[in-house]
Amino acid sequence: MASWKSAACAAATAAAALLSASPVTGTAYAAAAPVYYLDSVNGSDSAAGTTAATAWKTLAKASAAALEPGSKLLLARGGSWSGTLSVTRSGTAAAPIVVDAYGTGAAPVIMGDDEACMTLAGHHIEVYNLQIGVNRDQGRCSWAGIKVTGSDNVIEKNLITGAAAGVYIEPGARYTAVTANDFVDNNHMSTLTPVEVHPNDDSGAFAILVQGDDSNIAWNTITGSVAFSHDYGYDGAAVEIFLGSRNRVHHNIAIDNDTFTELGTSRNPDGTSNDPDGTSGNVFEYNAIYGSRTRSGLVTRGPVHDDGRLEVNGPVFGTLFRNNSMNLPHPEAEGVVCDASCTNQHLTLTQNVVVAALKTAYADPTFTAVDHNVFYGGLYQMAAGTANVHQDPRFDPARPLRLLSGSPAIGLGVTRYNEMDLDGAAVGTTGIEAGAYEYTP
Repeated sequence: MASWKSAACAAATAAAALLSASPVTGTAYAAAAPVYYLDSVNGSDSAAGTTAATAWKTLAKASAAALEPGSKLLLARGGSWSGTLSVTRSGTAAAPIVVDAYGTGAAPVIMGDDEACMTLAGHHIEVYNLQIGVNRDQGRCSWAGIKVTGSDNVIEKNLITGAAAGVYIEPGARYTAVTANDFVDNNHMSTLTPVEVHPNDDSGAFAILVQGDDSNIAWNTITGSVAFSHDYGYDGAAVEIFLGSRNRVHHNIAIDNDTFTELGTSRNPDGTSNDPDGTSGNVFEYNAIYGSRTRSGLVTRGPVHDDGRLEVNGPVFGTLFRNNSMNLPHPEAEGVVCDASCTNQHLTLTQNVVVAALKTAYADPTFTAVDHNVFYGGLYQMAAGTANVHQDPRFDPARPLRLLSGSPAIGLGVTRYNEMDLDGAAVGTTGIEAGAYEYTP
């Protein structure tokens, strides 16, 4: 994984450089903005809070801080807090508010039984180098690790664990960047009731739940988003998109999550929508999806089932799924599912490598936008499409999802959708591989 980490760091560094580029007036403003320190061991809320030696102690004091564009809120490494850190004020594009760690030692930990361990209600807030949540019943974030309600916020290089939704991007939030984080065992179910009490209501175990728009979710490692469910046996997702549109999910590694991604919208029983914008235009590219616990790669849907029932969580329009690699050996695993009268309006499937034990792909006969993919394993129940190959992709057992010589994925692609693959290797303009990795001898 060293090359992927290097690529992630390079991407993060480039993003930081772009964020720091600002007019002279913005830089001067940021330099004059106050910096506050928080220390759970040696701090005191009666102190000034403006140096490490005069740090505050509690999240309540920090949440009430008079942050302004360019301000920093720094948490002492080795410290831990229980409760919620709320950032309600806003920065600007030139001078964001930054929440980060200082000192040496383990990352600062924010945990607690509150609805969210951290809330970003303002705009232009950046969060780095924290541990959000713990993976145990006592002290886990009961719903969200980080709840985002504002726009233009950045969540980067954090460890997020133990929540029902590691990051929850609320409806109305736009342009959230969730990049280069480690999501580990966000395996809590927020709703878990016996079927005889209330069927079909279990929910949770999301690493990232997206109900906002225009998010950039990239270069994350996501593992263990799976939990027991009375309704479904198991449930969970690395990236769940419900009501969100135009989100871009790329260059992530997802291991042992129940589902990589499921998309849905909300309809009333009479067929009217609860979301005037619907769920549309989401893009997934250069993601690696594998693990023995993963049962689904992509799940999306059209408007109505074969028996005439409305799909209450559909239709989802314009999903693009391209240059992703998956290897799902679970006996119930299904690689790609697009049902409920799925058509080309709902999904485009191109240049992927899909290995799944039960079904590699399923869609209604009305769906034909499938081209230049490699499928292998279980049943293929989808239109023939164009230039698809049904052969062993020859994954390298020593390097998950990388290709061995002679793989049918080598050179199968025809369109360059991104400049780099999941290892950070350049993608050429010709001889493009299907899947998330270019072939390297």
